[in-house]
Amino acid sequence: MMNTNHIVHYSIVLAIWLAMVLTNPSVQACTGFMMTDGKVVLVGNNEDSKIPFTRVWFIPAEKNRFGRVYFGYDNWSPQGGMNDQGLFFDYFSVPWLGIKQSEEKPRFTGPFTDTMMADCATVGDVLEMLSMYNLDWNPKAQMFIVDKSGDAAIIEGETIVRKRDSYQVVTNFRISRIPEDQWPCEAPAWSCSRYKRAKRMLLDCDGPTVPNFRKILKATHRSSYNIIGTTQYSNIYDLTNGLIYAYFLHDFDNEIAFNLNAELKKGCHYYDLPSLFGKELEYDIQVYTHSSPDFSISYPKHYKIKKPTSNEVLRVRNPLGDTPQIAVYVEDKPDDIQLNDIGPQYFYSKIEEFSTDVKLVSSKQTVLKDGTPSVEILFDIVVDDIWALKTLILSTYRKDKLIFASVISLAHPEALRDCLYSMQFN
Repeated sequence: MMNTNHIVHYSIVLAIWLAMVLTNPSVQACTGFMMTDGKVVLVGNNEDSKIPFTRVWFIPAEKNRFGRVYFGYDNWSPQGGMNDQGLFFDYFSVPWLGIKQSEEKPRFTGPFTDTMMADCATVGDVLEMLSMYNLDWNPKAQMFIVDKSGDAAIIEGETIVRKRDSYQVVTNFRISRIPEDQWPCEAPAWSCSRYKRAKRMLLDCDGPTVPNFRKILKATHRSSYNIIGTTQYSNIYDLTNGLIYAYFLHDFDNEIAFNLNAELKKGCHYYDLPSLFGKELEYDIQVYTHSSPDFSISYPKHYKIKKPTSNEVLRVRNPLGDTPQIAVYVEDKPDDIQLNDIGPQYFYSKIEEFSTDVKLVSSKQTVLKDGTPSVEILFDIVVDDIWALKTLILSTYRKDKLIFASVISLAHPEALRDCLYSMQFN
């Protein structure tokens, strides 16, 4: 990322990718439902997918932006979550349907989901914000939103399905496309059956309680891997009291409860969901070997290899998007710059030229596992006053060369720190 030509190329690609990915999450087959009795508002959801690398992360309130929690995968793209105002959202995949909005409406610029959760407190706030923009980025997903007043809606794109009863259910079909006399649905069968089961159980239960919702999640989960996958995690959100109950791999006998306000007080942090439930899930690794200088470095095996550009010798990315991204570089050693000063005197100036805001968060001396002196540097970068990125760099000198590896991520680049520190010279 640090070479001038590469930064220009990266910035162009980044702007295109962010407009696509951050507004159109990698949604899978899921089940969601809510219910209120006028006192308590609960929401339940099953997240069905083939992807096992699941996480929960917390972002505290700051600068008039609400605190929030997200659940999702290892690309840090929110799949569902709640903010400290009691607003919930989740995405659901649906068959493709073209969205035709008036051309005079602008496309949303920026990370839509995070902006929505940081700025909106109610379903009404979300609908007002959505009404201002072209929604053609969302032809294969619908969004379920609920607030702590008990209001709820399914946003299919141009069509909004508002809650009409004390409950609402959503799976993987557009309910507005099914004639009301054929409700709850006719097809697809795998989606319809979950919808019917959840609706029936809501109507038969004695109100919105955690045990009742847990039973519905258990009845609507997917237990076997196939083209869709299995239920990776499940949640019950208590919007009234700011609580989240989490379940892993459709094991509803083991539960972890989060108090949102208590977690937000801990600052920005995350948990790998498998580890919370005693299931350590480590990446399978692939090793890249470079000949001159002679070194090797490891990266997650499921990452996609991209064609290196300019002075890169390796670039790999998360399979769900262009970040997180790991890149390795070999350059000529810069004249008259000590290794300890490489962050502020070399990297900073190169990043600053192509960013609207750069902050050198930290720079510290360290060593690789083989004892090679190195420097670890962390930057916060803002592109076009909108896109916030984090870059973690591990750099060292080897004779007349500067060798460094970087992680570029939307959040928590330290999650891949072990990959950087796997670099070793032979």
